[in-house]
This record gives sequence, C-alpha cells and structure tokens, in this order.
Amino acid sequence: MPAELINLSSTHLYGGEILKVFLSVLFGSILGFEREIRGKSAGFRTLALICFGSTIFTICSYLLGVTDNRDRIAANIITGVGFLGAGVIFRNTINVSGITTAASIWVAAAIGMLIGIGEYQLAVISLGLSLIILYAMDFIQFWIDYRFQHRDYIIVFKDQYPSGPIHHQLRTLNLRTNNTKVLRSGEQITLEMQVTGKGSKLVVFNDWLLEQETVQSFEW
Repeated sequence: MPAELINLSSTHLYGGEILKVFLSVLFGSILGFEREIRGKSAGFRTLALICFGSTIFTICSYLLGVTDNRDRIAANIITGVGFLGAGVIFRNTINVSGITTAASIWVAAAIGMLIGIGEYQLAVISLGLSLIILYAMDFIQFWIDYRFQHRDYIIVFKDQYPSGPIHHQLRTLNLRTNNTKVLRSGEQITLEMQVTGKGSKLVVFNDWLLEQETVQSFEW
C-alpha cells in the first residue's frame, strides 16, 4: 500500500479518541431516546452504552497495533450485538415483537463503529436516516396496518353454523378470509379464521357479530 494511503487511513483512525467517546454517547442517547419514549425494553441508556461500547472496541482495535486483520474486533462486535438483539425479541401466540428495537441496537453499534474510525459525517448521516425511519416511517406503517389489518377470529356458535350470513357480511365489508377452519365439539361449533381488511370495517364486523343470536362468543 502506498505511503500516502497509509497516512490518509491513519488520519481517519488515529487521534481524537476523547471526542469519539463523547460523540458515541451523544449519538447513542439520541437514538435511544426514540425507543425510550415508546416504552421499549432497550431504551435511552441501553443504546447509549451499545454505541459507546462499539466505539471503545473500535478504538482498541487500532490502539493494539493490529493492522493486517483490524476487522477481527469489528466482527466480534457484530456477533456480540446479535446476542443483545436476540434478547429483546419476544414471540407470543399471535405475533413477534421487539424486532425494531433489535434493529436499533444493531444500528447503534454500527454508528459507534463509524465514530470509532473517525467517519463523523457518515455517522451523522446514518443517525439522521435512522431517526427518519423510526419517526417518519412510523406514520406510513400505521397507515398500512390500519388499511390491512390481520385478525385471527375464534367464533363459537350455539347450535348451528350460519355460514351464509357470515360470508355474506364479510363480502359486504370487503373483508378477506384465510385459513378458515370449522370445528365441532358436542353441540358447539367453532369457526377459526384469519380476516384481513380495513380497521373500520373490522369494527363493523365485530358489532355485527355482537348482534347475532346464534353467536355464543367470539374473540380475536
């Protein structure tokens, strides 16, 4: 490698360690603030520590004087952050939660590594884009979720299964059904199905079910 390229690389890496440490805490805190106000498991302090720790490990990687395989510590940072991210992901019988928080942990570590190697401009851009994704795109996701909600219904009928009125009402409200299953236990008939559609239409469907005398109970 030419000497001028080595000097250029050293300019980005070496020096300003104290500034890097404080910047990593600041950037991690900004990213964690969004998770904190939403009441997520990994919030303000967690993301600040992750970003701070990634910067420290990145600084250590070049202070140790290892030049041939400097990416070894960076690879281990990614592995360690993967374990932290897996710890905030939870699965219940309906859906999976914590994936966005896990991704925020991953991004916080990446920003900390950028600060550690002195790429301040790229770190600022990455932080800005992360906040846009977490804030601005949240409204887009809300709009999509409202128009395309998925609900798993379990409807218990008293003595008969009025399939005609049920499907007619679903077609009238432009609701789609998937994974429909009809079960019978004694005199009770249970209908299990996944209904997809607009949130307001699903509210109307719930009100219609409440008015049906043949419906003993339902849940979603």
